[in-house]
Amino acid sequence: MNTKRKTIRVFETFGKALSLLETKDSQIYAWPRNRIALSHALAVHLGDLFSELDDRLYSDLCPVLAKSGKSLNPDILVHNRGAQQLLSVVCRNEYLTESEQDELIRFRNESRCELVLALSFMVQKNYMLIYVANEDRIEYYHFDRNSLTIEPVRKRNLDSRTEDKDQLTLDRMLKKR
Repeated sequence: MNTKRKTIRVFETFGKALSLLETKDSQIYAWPRNRIALSHALAVHLGDLFSELDDRLYSDLCPVLAKSGKSLNPDILVHNRGAQQLLSVVCRNEYLTESEQDELIRFRNESRCELVLALSFMVQKNYMLIYVANEDRIEYYHFDRNSLTIEPVRKRNLDSRTEDKDQLTLDRMLKKR
């Protein structure tokens, strides 16, 4: 199977795991400090789904892959406990910062992982935000909690950040008055 088709299949399986998280574990959203519990539940669903595809695949929580303690490290890793790393997921409750998004791209470029994602659970919203790291950009997707579907939102190149910073914001407009 070629790499692009494999990546699409991994992403589709990730979407199925999000659906299971939403339908079977939604009570965890109400817990205080729920990120680790949500990450664990998601890792369990990913492990179950990927082991159906290949019984040599495992889902581990909080593997230490980064050499530096300051580097971004995935919360979930799906791999064969050997050289093959299919999916790395960084989990947060809120949006990733710009520097975390930069780290996600850097991690993707330096790792051997097929698909590097970040997931913002966004407990207070009706969606989760998925960040997909590519060589020079981040793609954003919404996982709608009601319809259990994933929709593309936006692609953002690293070069476009300067353009984004020059856009007028309400805050800047008010300061000019």
